[in-house]
This record gives sequence, structure tokens and C-alpha cells, in this order.
Amino acid sequence: MTEKPDRDALIEAVLTELRRQLEAELLPETATLDEIEAAVTRIGGRLRRDLQEQIVHRRSRGPRDNRRACPACGQLARYHTMVPRQITTCHGELRFARPYYHCPGCRIGFAPLDDALGLDAGSTTAQVREWIIHVATHLPFAPTGALLARLTGVSVGESTVERVTVAVGSALGQAQRAAATPEQRRLQPPPRHKPPRLYLSMDGIMTPLRDPWKRDGSCGALTCRWGECKTAVLYEACPGENGDAGVARRAYLATLGDVDCFRPLISTAARQCGYAYAKEKIVLADGAAWIWVLVASQFPEAVEIVDYFHASEHLWTLARAGFGPDPDAMHAWVRARQEELLHDRVDAVLQAIAAWAPRTQTECDLQATEYGYFQQNEHRMQYGTFRAKGYHISSGVMEAGCKHVVASRLDQAGMHWRPETAEAVVTLRAALLSTEPPDLRPYLVMAA
Repeated sequence: MTEKPDRDALIEAVLTELRRQLEAELLPETATLDEIEAAVTRIGGRLRRDLQEQIVHRRSRGPRDNRRACPACGQLARYHTMVPRQITTCHGELRFARPYYHCPGCRIGFAPLDDALGLDAGSTTAQVREWIIHVATHLPFAPTGALLARLTGVSVGESTVERVTVAVGSALGQAQRAAATPEQRRLQPPPRHKPPRLYLSMDGIMTPLRDPWKRDGSCGALTCRWGECKTAVLYEACPGENGDAGVARRAYLATLGDVDCFRPLISTAARQCGYAYAKEKIVLADGAAWIWVLVASQFPEAVEIVDYFHASEHLWTLARAGFGPDPDAMHAWVRARQEELLHDRVDAVLQAIAAWAPRTQTECDLQATEYGYFQQNEHRMQYGTFRAKGYHISSGVMEAGCKHVVASRLDQAGMHWRPETAEAVVTLRAALLSTEPPDLRPYLVMAA
């Protein structure tokens, strides 16, 4: 019976305060748009903050029971005291006190108002966490807090930024791994897009990691190392006059896990991108053995293409060994081999490699290695046929993805990462930089 009078009183108080602020700060007719904008921002900010505080404080001062059922064991818990809490919201800092109960059975304490307000163990609201994620996936953690404060007026510390980023990125990664299990894959809805031609490209990029370490030196000296971040992009190309041109839609995937971890993730991502419906499936990558072993097990029906420029790098390695002092001879030899590759003449390239007469054992080993490389990848180097069908023969989209998703955030000067932090960041970046990023709200819950 008292709810409506309380609401009416709150509305009247808000209107009275708004009138007071307007009378005090409403600008004259000569004000510029910048001045008007600043005044409206100040008034609106104070009004939102005051309204939020009044609503929450009214809830915290509501009727209080001396006993409440314990959410853990169901026994009656006794009221203990009023405990303060501080939450950073998108309207600023919110401080309030709420009744706190203690259960004699399971010996835990709880605040019923926290559950009523939908609060978890975090010190920020879901909206603030989402802001943090969208900035921290692009900027280092310290500048993230400063930028948020400047743009929104909300202040969060570097430790809060890192804690939220790791928690949300880890939750998203866990959900991706769960969705990649055979049981969950069968329950997935059909893909939203059914592309006629789908490209899949994979690569590994080295990321600076560190072993367990603390700034105070309590865990010993700082030890840095490199870890491979396996990255993939699935994309549809824009048709051009001379075959596929730009990228119409892309989905990224990245993890510091090993091949066994990566395999179900890429298989599930391909399923979600409409791989089963594509009439043409193309895997485009460099010559790394782990990639083609994975492709053979997960995508055996796909057309396999070794990146043309990667193959050209192997030609240059041979040319430098065979014609080192003579740049003209090197260029002529490589151009001739490239022309043969572009006309499906891998056999001619193999003959040219076999015709080289090495002078040292090192050169003999190089000749054998490179001959084996072109021989094993012959069916992946039919570039004339691939170009005639309009296919991409360069993995530039993947190379750009490695830099865009991983290197530009994780491999900057002086950076070294805890593996779990790096994993969370690349998981978020891969998701958010995709054409259709996921809804992050299910992953914004903070555990105790």
C-alpha cells in the first residue's frame, strides 16, 4: 500500500531537484553549443547519479526482518548488522549499506539486497565491465582506466581493468570450448549464413609470455619466453573482375592452447560459419606441418592451397644459396620459377632445384629440404588452376589477422604476459574483431 506514495514522493523529489538545477545552470540565449552541451551533461550526470542513489538507498532502508532463510542451507539466519558496499556504475560511485545476516548452520554471511539488486562479487556493474572490455582489448590496462574516466567520468583502476578482462575473456573461452564438445555441437542451431565459397586460413604467431612472477621479486627473477598463439580466420570474399577480391565477412579464432585444443575450436567455428553448406571450401595457409595434418583430419574435402608468397620465400632461400654474390642471377632464377608456379609447373621447379650443384653439405641439406617441400606440396601449388577459378592464392587475410588480433595488442615494446591473461585477451580480440561479434552479457558475471 505504501509503494505508490513512495514512488510519487521520489518523482516529486527528482522533479524538484531538476527544477533547481535548471534554474541555477540554464544558460542565457548567447551560449554556444559547446557551452550548452557541457551544461546539459553536468545537469544530466548529477540527476542520474542522484536518482540512482535515492532508489537504491530506499531499497536498503526498507523493512528488515530479524531472521532470513539462508540461501545455502535453508536454516534461519539472524540479522547481524548493516554492512556498507561500494559499486562503480556507469553513473559514478554508488555507496550504500544493506542488512547483513549470519547463518549459524553453515557459518556464512549474506546480504539479501545484493541478490535482489542482481549483484555478484564484482565491484562494477555489467555495463561498466562491458565498457572496460571494449577498451581493454585495444589498449593496455593502465590507459584503459584513464580513457574511460575522460570519456565517461567513470574511474576504474588498472587492477580492476585486468581482473575484469581476464574474468570475461576466460568465461568466453570456456564457453567456446564447451560448445566445441561433440555433445554441444549436435545441439547448435544452423548457421546464419550459407556461403557459396568459404575460405579457412590458419597460422601461428609468437607471443611474449612470462613464467610466474611478482613485481616485488617474491617469485624470483623475471623469466620471459615465447609461446605460439594459434590463429584462424574463416571468411567470405567479395567477388571482383578477376576473381575474389576483398573480404565480405570474417570470423577470427585465437588461442595459446596446443593443437589438440585448437582442433575442436576451429572445427566448431567452421560449422558456425556455414562450412557444411559451402559448395567450395578452401584452406589457404603456409607450409607448417601441423596445419595440413589438422586439415586432413577435419577438412579432408577442402581445396588446399599453400600461400604463393610463402612458396616464393623458399625460392629466394634457394636463390641466395646458389647465386649469393649475383643479385641479377638470383632475381632471374626466382622470376623463372615463379612463372612456372603460376602455370602449374611444379615439376619444372623440382627439375630446377635438382639441377643445382651444391658445394657444401649444408647446401646439400638445403637442396634436399626444399625439394621435399615443393614435392610434398605439389597439389597445393597449382596456382594457375586456382587463379582460373578465382581463388585467393595469398594468405594476406591471415597475415593481417595475426597482426590485427594478436601482435598489435600483445607484442608491443616491453610487454610480457601471464599465459592466462594473454589467452583471455586474444579470445576477446578474436571475438570482437570478427564481423559478427558475440553478445558479451552472458560472460560479464564476476565470481568471488
